[in-house]
Amino acid sequence: MLFLYRFFCGVLEVEFYGIYPEKVLNICSKSGINIWSARYVKQRIRCKMLVKDFLKLPAILRKSGIRVHIIDKKGFPFFIKRYNKRFGVFSGIIVFFVFLYVMSGHIWVIEVEGLKTVKEQEIIASCQELGIHTGMSSKNIKAKALAQELLLKCDKLAWASLNVEGSCLTVNVTEIKQKQEDNSVPCNLVSTSDGIITHIDVTAGNCLVKVGDVVSKGDVLVSGIIENQSGTKFVHSIGKIKADCETEILLEQALNNKVKYPTGKIKEKSVLEFFGIKIPLYIGSEKGKYTFTLHKKQATLFSRKLPITLYTKRFAFYKESTQQLSYDKACDMLDSKLAKQYNGKIKEKEFLQNEDTAILKAVILENKEITTGGNIMIG
Repeated sequence: MLFLYRFFCGVLEVEFYGIYPEKVLNICSKSGINIWSARYVKQRIRCKMLVKDFLKLPAILRKSGIRVHIIDKKGFPFFIKRYNKRFGVFSGIIVFFVFLYVMSGHIWVIEVEGLKTVKEQEIIASCQELGIHTGMSSKNIKAKALAQELLLKCDKLAWASLNVEGSCLTVNVTEIKQKQEDNSVPCNLVSTSDGIITHIDVTAGNCLVKVGDVVSKGDVLVSGIIENQSGTKFVHSIGKIKADCETEILLEQALNNKVKYPTGKIKEKSVLEFFGIKIPLYIGSEKGKYTFTLHKKQATLFSRKLPITLYTKRFAFYKESTQQLSYDKACDMLDSKLAKQYNGKIKEKEFLQNEDTAILKAVILENKEITTGGNIMIG
């Protein structure tokens, strides 16, 4: 702060000479004139002082036999004097400060804190639907009301608050914790699919099946009712049961097959977003067939986001050609695709042809868990 004060008041570097120039130190001290960086150079006293104190020296040094000489001038008053005829400089300064004043009243950065599983983009999208976006006036933000609307909008949140700090809006959230299974409620375990039992791991409940049994969808596998000599007991059934299940698969392959192959041509185009204004850094548009990926890079300062974002779109061009397949070739491609996509055992398969399409119908034998909770029916 002392540096800024001296800068705006103006600083002079001066030297005192004459009869015993050391006397000036006592004279300035008695007169309340502040000097600093004083040193003895070639029988002269060199130091620094403010412009307003320098103006007091003529009256003080009149009969002392000491003279003063200005060596250097620094500070805002001399800067103004140097550029007082350059109106563009002052206009630029005025526009700059007006720009800062206007921009400081708007939101330019939106940050989300407290997320664990929910994506930040999902929360920002919900905020935009509520009218919260970059560039809006910070005076229009009713934090409590908007936080309540955000909770109603996003059912994955348990709590939310909005805090405005300058041009930054921070959305603090707490996610809803997933409800854990209540093991105190009695229930059965029922089958989710038809199949043949291959593995049983039951830790609670009365298991009604064994390995090798054939079950249908909806059958009770583990009962939550246990009867013994002391009476009937209701428990929460816990366990995992796996079975070999049949799944019907349908794959198709056109005989007029379109093949994509890259040309090797790669292009990048960027857009700079500055305070909500998007400035394209390219000319023209791309023609032809391509795929693209979008990369976003936001400027930061001291770990805080700035309202400056660079979007880069990367284009990868390709060409298409039509390949006429024979029915046998199409069947081979379907067979290979079936083997790659499905790890289960192929129980049966059938190839069909429908106009310009080859069709593969297959039955896959998959080993999977088939248990799910079910209510206990008490008659």
